Amino acid sequence: MSSPEKYTDRDLFRLIALGDEPAFAELFRRYDRRIYPFVLKMIKNPLLAEEIAQEIFIKIWRHRETLHTIDQPESYILTIAARHTLDQIKKRLNENRMLQRFSAGLSSAHNDPEELLLLKDTEELIQRAVDQLPPQQKSVYLLSRRQGMSYEEIGRELNISPNTVRNHLVKALAAIRLWMEQQDQLPLFLLCCAPLLFKN
Repeated sequence: MSSPEKYTDRDLFRLIALGDEPAFAELFRRYDRRIYPFVLKMIKNPLLAEEIAQEIFIKIWRHRETLHTIDQPESYILTIAARHTLDQIKKRLNENRMLQRFSAGLSSAHNDPEELLLLKDTEELIQRAVDQLPPQQKSVYLLSRRQGMSYEEIGRELNISPNTVRNHLVKALAAIRLWMEQQDQLPLFLLCCAPLLFKN
């Protein structure tokens, strides 16, 4: 069988529809550097753009059974990218509104002992999630969240590239978010991590 590098995009789609992982890896190689800038142009946020770009390829793989019917793979991929990015923008805007309402409620009762206890419990929950992260992800998260360092500053501190810092932070936030969702504490996650989720 020929190497996947020699196949057309339509050939790759047909193979991926059959569950061919090398074909999917080749498709990812061809389009990854195009999808990320495409998403970044729409969302203007490197951290979210990286996360969303990864989600787009996951979505393509999860719906691979239908790929053999697609005649124009490039148009299909870009359409999926645009739609998914718009969906995520709407989702984040809704979460941001939820955060604002939640924060307003806490601010209005910041002297209430019960509210102060809630904030303390929130930090403890976040810390439990952070403690479960791999060491490098944990270090990147703490330097970004607790010390407010930029990708470049964290990269110099840990002797890694800014792109690697970004990837670690994407994975760390995704893991923390999942853990908090499982604890039914999404609003508290948004309260504590919004500066990382929405910053440029």
